Amino acid sequence: MTEFYGLPNAGEFWHWTNLLHFILVGLAGGMAFLTALLHLKGHPEARRYTLWALGLIALDLFVLWAESPARFRFTHVWLFLTFHPASPIWWGSWGLALSFVSAGLLYLGKGPGRPLALALLAFSLVALAYPGMALAVNLNRPLWNALLAGLFPLTALVLGLGVAVLMKSSWALYPLRILLGASLFLAFLYPFTLTLEARGHLWEESGVLYGLFLALGLGAFWKEGLAPWAALLAAAGLRALLVAVGQWQGLGL
Repeated sequence: MTEFYGLPNAGEFWHWTNLLHFILVGLAGGMAFLTALLHLKGHPEARRYTLWALGLIALDLFVLWAESPARFRFTHVWLFLTFHPASPIWWGSWGLALSFVSAGLLYLGKGPGRPLALALLAFSLVALAYPGMALAVNLNRPLWNALLAGLFPLTALVLGLGVAVLMKSSWALYPLRILLGASLFLAFLYPFTLTLEARGHLWEESGVLYGLFLALGLGAFWKEGLAPWAALLAAAGLRALLVAVGQWQGLGL
């Protein structure tokens, strides 16, 4: 992630491991957010969700470390030793790390429950927001605009709720469909927010896949048994596709 902001003429700087991170961070952030809400409500499923949140955060942080060419020099530690509030990845790193600490203390029953749940809620919101913000600030990439700052948190919550439905949590299906509907609406509007050149590139490179993910997402409103799978595949697919295709810089850059 050393070229996170994508310098002009840098070409493609993210590959499949990075696309996996953008899916996993959505799952981790979404699950941490749900965990915080369950703890605040004193829900009996809170402990089970805490373990899921811990596992997904740990997996995502491992992928971030493993994909870096500097992984054995451990240079990522600078993120935790510096103060860069203008950097989305700085916020994301701290959001994930502190979400893990908060969730771990909740799971172990160490410390005041409600303050820890409120802290987890705040840190999970940071983890939910950072991927979309990280893309939106890349001014050299015409396909990454401000709409992604809304689309990525929504799809992250869809990923978390999709897992919750698969875990047989009866309360998760209704919000899953609501948030998926909002995600699909933003995804439908997204091409119309692009320049003509950027829109043409989107359709040329991935128009069929983009339409397929939108159509797949609609399957979540058809049958209850299909809902979590359709939602998970649509949300994960849209996130990975927009990261991959969005690395294009356009003519003259």
